Amino acid sequence: MKFGYILPNYGDKIAPQELLQISAVCEEGGFDSVWATDHIIMPSELKEPYGQLIEPLTLLSYIASRCEKLKVGTSCVVLPQRDPILVAKQAAALDVLSGGRVVLGFGAGWAEKEFGFLNADFRRRGKIMDESIALMRKLWRDEVIDFDGDRFHVKDALFLPKPVNGDIPVWIGGNGPTSVRRAVSLGDGWHPVGPDLEGFAAGASKIRGAKRKVTLSVRMTTDVRKKREAYMGANNEKRVAVSGTAAEIRKQIDAYAEAGLEYYCASINHPAASEIIADLRRFSSEVVRSYA
Repeated sequence: MKFGYILPNYGDKIAPQELLQISAVCEEGGFDSVWATDHIIMPSELKEPYGQLIEPLTLLSYIASRCEKLKVGTSCVVLPQRDPILVAKQAAALDVLSGGRVVLGFGAGWAEKEFGFLNADFRRRGKIMDESIALMRKLWRDEVIDFDGDRFHVKDALFLPKPVNGDIPVWIGGNGPTSVRRAVSLGDGWHPVGPDLEGFAAGASKIRGAKRKVTLSVRMTTDVRKKREAYMGANNEKRVAVSGTAAEIRKQIDAYAEAGLEYYCASINHPAASEIIADLRRFSSEVVRSYA
């Protein structure tokens, strides 16, 4: 089992220097990675929690320049509302600068008004995401780029530098059957948010049945202080939390591991960085180290 931490790069409570300090604690504590959330421009009625957010690829460049071992990932870039060629270029640059430590989580998105502000096609976002990933793979892998899709067209082009390892792992965000199918056909990982055990097990079973190497991960609200009930996410989907004593948390993670979980990304969030750091150190010593 590997562990990542979801950085609080959204909201107005945690300063940039504190994000760096939190990342350093993760690196010292045995975490494999840190992850940043994406939104670009939100409608005023969706101010919480993503109305203020430090752009993830920019932030991860800052983190990677100060932390030598941590992988850096997006959880998740809303790919259909961005130019995939520009995203591929930014990610390749970050990968080169970090020595090959980038993982890209991509999501189809859910905030329709955000798409509208960006003149992006909300209704066709799934097809646009699929074509974008296919184009990005060619940009990273091919010496000369030729691509003729429904939306994107590139002929006899150069795209350099390439990622350090000739490619960048792509994890597909989302909890439903569409995200599972996309992870099987296009992804290197599946990255649902707060799935219940039954839903995760069903998706994991379908992915394993496809006989492809796809990393099975979760992004989970995690509380080392008290038990938490299921909650509604910002997109009004029901999500579960992993919480309680260290023994209770390990038992819950073990249940997901039995269903196929390989990579646990913990979201531990408080208004003050000092509280986050205290809980990260506790989670590291009582949970992460026990899986080493």
